Amino acid sequence: MTASSSISPPQPMLPHGLAGRLFGRMMERLNRSAYERAASLLDLPPDGAFLELGFGTGRLLEMMAARHSDGFFAGIDASPLMVATAKRRLDRRHAARDLREGSAERLPWAEDSFDAAAALHCFQFWPDPVSTLCEIQRVLRPGGTFLLVLRAYGARDREWLPNPWSRTPQEVDDALALLKKAGFEARREWPDARTSPVIVATV
Repeated sequence: MTASSSISPPQPMLPHGLAGRLFGRMMERLNRSAYERAASLLDLPPDGAFLELGFGTGRLLEMMAARHSDGFFAGIDASPLMVATAKRRLDRRHAARDLREGSAERLPWAEDSFDAAAALHCFQFWPDPVSTLCEIQRVLRPGGTFLLVLRAYGARDREWLPNPWSRTPQEVDDALALLKKAGFEARREWPDARTSPVIVATV
């Protein structure tokens, strides 16, 4: 093993181990307003299909399952720990679900699979956001909604982020432009989730 391969990714990108469990609980508390704002903007048919990218502990998926008991809930997350945590959470609700470990750049679902999708506080971790947004557009049904919630970072906190557009103060405007490039109609939705900008996009 080389020195570089022994370095663990930061907890925000890949929660792991005991520290990852504690980090997940902390972020769930801090992100409460973002979950509530997202749930208020996502409208599914009674038996609709919902996809979340970077779902973390699965709190938003659980909220959506509570509102739509006949729905189908899918998601992808890079952290095996978070996948296991979210699976347990949805299983307690007996929700139909398909939660997978993997990258958002290549989604393992067919075209037109979902009525709505969401990504909360993970855009900044996408090294190739255009590819990821095109994948989301591909798996959404015509008329489907994609909700993107961005995390507010201080200027000195941005340098390490994998997404180059998230390293600049123009992240919101750039995200809107990238969504349109990927085939969405997009707008910023006010109010924000506290300090987290909210974007609603449709196919």
